[in-house]
Amino acid sequence: MSAPEAASAWEAYFSLMTMNGGVRIFQAAQALGVLHALGAGPGTPDAVAAACGLQARPTQLLLDGLCALHVAEARDGCYRLAPVMQFLAQNYQDLSGAYWDYLPTFLKSGVPLARMDNPAESAGYYQRQAAGLGWMMRPSAQALVRALGAAAQAPGLRILDVGAGSGVWSLTLAACNPTAQVALLDWPAVLPVAEAAVAQAGLTERVTLLPGDYRTLALPAEGCDLCVVANVSHLETVDGLRALLRRVHATLAPRGRVVVVDVMGVQEQGALGAALYALGLALRTERAEVHAPDVLRGILGDCGFRCGDAVPLAAPPYTMGMVVGEKSE
Repeated sequence: MSAPEAASAWEAYFSLMTMNGGVRIFQAAQALGVLHALGAGPGTPDAVAAACGLQARPTQLLLDGLCALHVAEARDGCYRLAPVMQFLAQNYQDLSGAYWDYLPTFLKSGVPLARMDNPAESAGYYQRQAAGLGWMMRPSAQALVRALGAAAQAPGLRILDVGAGSGVWSLTLAACNPTAQVALLDWPAVLPVAEAAVAQAGLTERVTLLPGDYRTLALPAEGCDLCVVANVSHLETVDGLRALLRRVHATLAPRGRVVVVDVMGVQEQGALGAALYALGLALRTERAEVHAPDVLRGILGDCGFRCGDAVPLAAPPYTMGMVVGEKSE
């Protein structure tokens, strides 16, 4: 083994060890009630240990590990939950543990745990998860605004958000363009999440809600200048995505743009996250898949769009990218 190979092997080894240890202490803190105790308010290691029936010294070491994970914070001899736990207390509290617990069964059977890509079963799932996904995607949405540049600042920009979820992508665009108008399209069960986000952002007068299934709901002819298709393409087969983008082409004004945003694996920093996402997607869908940027570009070309290369959205989780297609005049 050469010196560079040995250095890479050591780095990989310690990375695996660290990731495994971090997951284990998080799970132990959750199982033993430590996170619940911290959620009740700041406490000393002795107080946390007493509340959970644990020994003080090991508990302090655990709390220090949680601080290194940015799950807890220490101040003036007391420990408290870090801001990230305010999010985890509502969604993904087990860090998608139910899916990963099912992984051995999936690998043997090929049968997914859930069918998120089945319209009859997925509306309820997205209703529960839309707000959490909005929180997670906010940095990427801000990166999208930067990446679109002048196209996001056009006066009177009409934005259609297909499969809007929380609306984080188009509402972030609207917050940076005071003349933009937004239409949010999603299932009736999901739109209340977006409606709440609209009200919180103070954008009610500039937003229209379109309840329905984006696969079948009629879209107005030349009804928008920018169509956002974010976190949608991975739920569609190539044929399904092609059908959707042809409908998007029809609703765009001349020289209008569609921006397809999804996990694309175009950032080295997010390589592991992208791989885990693809596997997790297979765990909870029947036919969904992460489409490679070249596949997306090919589909856009088939639908009459001119498009450039995939552009990484350089923000956590460093897995997202965008491909922009422009409608010819």
